[in-house]
Amino acid sequence: MKDLAPAAIGEAEELATILSAARDLDPAVHTTRKGTKRLRSYLRLAKQSIGTKVYRTENAALRDAARLIAPARDALVLVETAREMNASRSVITTLERRHAREITHLESGVRAEATRRLESVAARWRTIEWLGPEAASVRAGLARTYRRGLADYAAVQAKPNASGFHTWRRRVKYVRYQLEALGLSRALTRSWLTLGDDLGGEHDHTVLIGVCRTYGDDDFRSLAKHATARRKTLRATALETGDRLLVLEPSAFVASVASAAGLEES
Repeated sequence: MKDLAPAAIGEAEELATILSAARDLDPAVHTTRKGTKRLRSYLRLAKQSIGTKVYRTENAALRDAARLIAPARDALVLVETAREMNASRSVITTLERRHAREITHLESGVRAEATRRLESVAARWRTIEWLGPEAASVRAGLARTYRRGLADYAAVQAKPNASGFHTWRRRVKYVRYQLEALGLSRALTRSWLTLGDDLGGEHDHTVLIGVCRTYGDDDFRSLAKHATARRKTLRATALETGDRLLVLEPSAFVASVASAAGLEES
């Protein structure tokens, strides 16, 4: 597990470079947002080794950097989702203008601030005593993330609302990134990737529905109706996948992952 820490440091440095140097901001923002989620999943594996105080500080730093650039990413997703649903030209034009405003805002200084924060994270991480992280820390972090995923899944089954699906989605992504960090094969992580994609689609349609409802014309109302129907399908598919995927108790899940990853007890 000793290679996990330097890999995380290298990724933090790379994200700062990608965001600061990009000419096309859309893919850079996407890569940076995805990368910060992956780094936060690493932190959860290292929490026991680095300590709760350091974990909370660094997790918050990554979260806040990602939040700065989130509006630009969300605006692009609105355009892409509307296009996939064959929205009218007027709707797409309106959403494209919304996206353009967010890119302008990003260029006004937000990008520089997000880059600065990521550079600060990387600089601090070079001085942290990661201690591996130790196998016990990795096991504890994986168990905690999976346990919360089970709780989120149970909550969304009982009350399938947008907030619940959004929380479950984040947890599923953390589990997926942790499995990838531990070197599990794509065959073993594919189901988590598929579930995360379905939940991501559910989230995109939820955001689109909310934006459509802020406009009063028929084209947006029609799009909201179609997006609602599509979201229903995505939710049903995600719940079916959850029925198959989240079947183990946390201890059994960790044992199976540890065996596949060759992660020995400390």
